[in-house]
Order: sequence, then C-alpha cells, then structure tokens
Amino acid sequence: MMSVTVGELLAFRERLGMTQVAGPLGCLKPVGNVFMGFPEGDGLRSPVSRSVLILSPAFPEGGVSAWWDRLLAPALLRDIACAAVAEAQQIPEYLRDFSERAGTPVFASRYPASLLESRLAGLLREIGERKTMVHGVLLRISGLGVLIMGESGIGKTACGLNLAARGHIWVADDAVVLEGRGTVLYGRGHDKTRNWIAPRGRGILRAEALLGKKAICEEVRVDLIVHFVRRSGKGGAVDGGDGISVRRIAGTDLPCRRLAIGADPGSMAGQVLEVVGELRVQ
Repeated sequence: MMSVTVGELLAFRERLGMTQVAGPLGCLKPVGNVFMGFPEGDGLRSPVSRSVLILSPAFPEGGVSAWWDRLLAPALLRDIACAAVAEAQQIPEYLRDFSERAGTPVFASRYPASLLESRLAGLLREIGERKTMVHGVLLRISGLGVLIMGESGIGKTACGLNLAARGHIWVADDAVVLEGRGTVLYGRGHDKTRNWIAPRGRGILRAEALLGKKAICEEVRVDLIVHFVRRSGKGGAVDGGDGISVRRIAGTDLPCRRLAIGADPGSMAGQVLEVVGELRVQ
C-alpha cells in the first residue's frame, strides 16, 4: 500500500463534510489509521500511531477540553497526524490551541462521527491502494473509456445501452471498480455484478444475452467522466456545466464534464458522443 499523507486526505473537503480547517493543509505527516476518541472514565485509550483522531460532540466542550488536556495531550503530540470534531461548524478553541502547539491539522465536519470515520477509512483505502468503487456505467466509446455517472434513476443504464446499440463497447453497469496503475486509471465491473445489466423496468439481465459477446469487454482504461445532473438554475442551466473540469479518483486526474440530462436515452447518448468528440480533437 502506498503511504498516505494528511495533506492528501484534506484535499477531499466535500467528501469529508469539512466546515472549517486549521493548521498546515499540505501536511506531509503519514496517516494510516482512524481512531474514535471518547473519554473512558479515568483511563486512557492511547491512539494508534499515525491516526486521524475523531472527537464526538456528545460531550460538552468544557468536558471534552478537560479530558483532552488531562489525559491525551502528551500522547497526541507524538501519535496524532490529524484531529477532527464531528457534527460541528467550527473548530473548538482547545483544538485550535493543540493545532498551533503541535503543528497538526485539525478540521470540523458536519458529518456524524460514524459517517466521518467510514469516509476517512474509505479514503485511506482509496488513496493507499489506489482502488475504489463508484456507481455508474462504463463503456469504451471511439477508443476512449467513458464513465457515465449521476444520481440513481437519472438514466445512466439506458444511455449506456443506447450507446452500445450504436456499436460502442460495454464494460460495466452499476458497480464500477476503478484502480490506478501508474498514471492511468482502469475500470471494470464488480466481481458479483459484472456479467449483469439492470435496465429500468426489465429486471436483471445477463449482459452477454442482451448485447452479444463481441459487444462486451472486461476492463478498459478510463479517459473521461460524464456526469449527468438534473437541470437547475435559470433557463435549465447546469452549475459548472461549461467546459471540462478535473476530478481526482484513486490518485489519477480525469477530465469530467457535467451535463444536464436529455429528454430521452438517445439524446443523452448523443451528448456523450459530442463530449467524446471534443476530447478527441484536443
């Protein structure tokens, strides 16, 4: 597993629900564990080395502050790579003081402690192992691997099937496993679902029976993300929809284009082909 730094974790502000950050954002301290910090009477649960410590807001700030200063502060100066307080809009003063003394980043998150722990653990795996799973549809279109994303029910599978009917190659539906290798990201279907497609209203169908063996491949290099969203804003505009942005997945930067959903799968497929065409001529 690759070494993960605090700075790499803190780059995922939205995924961690960050509301405020203090300390060195580009911190190069290594981190390998997530530790839930709770007082246990007069005893001390010492954090595992290289931990992100999550504090629950279940205790009044004064009580947590006293517990922190009395029991944990000496150990934390050695072992904690980063600290976080859950369900908070602002960083408590005692954590700001700790950040200044130890040179350790601290952040507040709007997420509950259990969700924050899960997301941090997922990011450690994703960055360290360079592997993650996303919900979407993956195809090879005109030689490029295209990951189609969007909320459930938005029409990803129907769009992908329309593209496959036009002669493009199907890779995966619903659960897409992404893995970074060197500077390249590869995608494939999850072991349990890669042979199946779930068109809305038609149940779960075997991919080969639906598309034919020649229209399917097991893995493809991912070159582009197309993210469909429902129309919003004046005139049905899409926020951030102009141009191509960059999204980082499993340690790899990919061009990402946000598009408002079309009226039907055929029009959505046409939108995808237009973006692929734009990328190919760049």
